[in-house]
Amino acid sequence: MSTKKYLTPLFILLLVCLISILSTLPSAAQDWNYQMGINSASFRYQSPAGTAENSFQPDAGLHLSLQRTNRLIDSVKTSSKFLRKLTYQVGLAINQFNSVGETQNTPFSYSTAYVGIQVGIGMKLRLGRGYSLQYGSLIQVNKLLLGSQKMGNRVFNLQSNKQFDRIQFQIGVDVKLAKQVNSQTALFTYFSNAWQLNINQNDGSQFAINPASFGFGIQYTPLK
Repeated sequence: MSTKKYLTPLFILLLVCLISILSTLPSAAQDWNYQMGINSASFRYQSPAGTAENSFQPDAGLHLSLQRTNRLIDSVKTSSKFLRKLTYQVGLAINQFNSVGETQNTPFSYSTAYVGIQVGIGMKLRLGRGYSLQYGSLIQVNKLLLGSQKMGNRVFNLQSNKQFDRIQFQIGVDVKLAKQVNSQTALFTYFSNAWQLNINQNDGSQFAINPASFGFGIQYTPLK
């Protein structure tokens, strides 16, 4: 399998920009978050005539991501308590978005794997007793790595399928509840929900993948 087909010039540029940002961010007040969990993806299709397809059912898929979180504004540069709580994050994610269903008594399934870049802004609140709550909004840009559709006994490759094999833009929200283990490490559980923005197809139909994800992770804060 050739990677040139999937790593388009735009996506390569985004990856280079992200790596540059990660390498130049200041080390103060930074957190590294590794999280894994389960995706439950809702596939939405509407024909050019406006008829919605209701046979899609969410199926479980894996979520893995690595994120770097920093304060949006250095606390020494502002006296505002609100601004001191604001954070931003950048990271990479791998997601499986899967679905099953049945049409005309024929079972079908979709299995896909996407790689994506995440950028977000949020707020972190200290709850006491070592607990903290972080919540905010995020934007994710995804590209299909692998994908297949099984219809009855037949299997179709989703690479080159225009509904799946294109740059995918999603906007969403996420929440993390963390418990500090020591000065550098915390464990957390998370929930996120996202909605695809570019849903219109060239033939007048609409197609979207809207995933919800939940799981757990570990947060590491390097020594200053």
